[in-house]
Amino acid sequence: MKIMSIKYVIAAGFILFLHISACKNPSKSEDAEKAAININDFKISSEAIKVADSIMYITNVKNPNPEDAYYMDQWLGGAKTKLLADKIFAAVYSKKLNAYNYITGDKMSIEEVKELENEFKRKDIGQILFTEDWYFDEENLKMYKQVNSIMLAYFRYDDAGNLLGNKAGIRVYLNGTKPMRGAIDY
Repeated sequence: MKIMSIKYVIAAGFILFLHISACKNPSKSEDAEKAAININDFKISSEAIKVADSIMYITNVKNPNPEDAYYMDQWLGGAKTKLLADKIFAAVYSKKLNAYNYITGDKMSIEEVKELENEFKRKDIGQILFTEDWYFDEENLKMYKQVNSIMLAYFRYDDAGNLLGNKAGIRVYLNGTKPMRGAIDY
């Protein structure tokens, strides 16, 4: 009887140890993501010179041709578009960021943002328009980019699921950048 109770105590202790260990340690994926990002790497060196001011470009973040697996794997393999969109919309809804209409440049109300989200779903965000400043550090041979604004664009589909084009979504400004007027900022 004593041997049986000792086995139970040891087993219970081991299970308790595993439970406590699991609670203290974040998941491996969280560890890997945190280890992969060193925030100090994002500081622009004082040696860097600005080589581009307000570069604006569109990036497809959703495969416009789902049958093209190469495009998806090679060009979009690491894109976490929904995560980015969730963070941006959360910041807008909590009023940490303001949303702007890309076409008019006018500040959007929370109600207007919600209306846009009722019409278009985050899973349909197909493109992101970035406005950036680029810096080059000749001494250390490093290139830095500072994203100043992000505009989320939705892919629009017909009833048969064919891509029709895109619809501009919200635009947000980062790093103290002032909102620009209208879609064409130059």
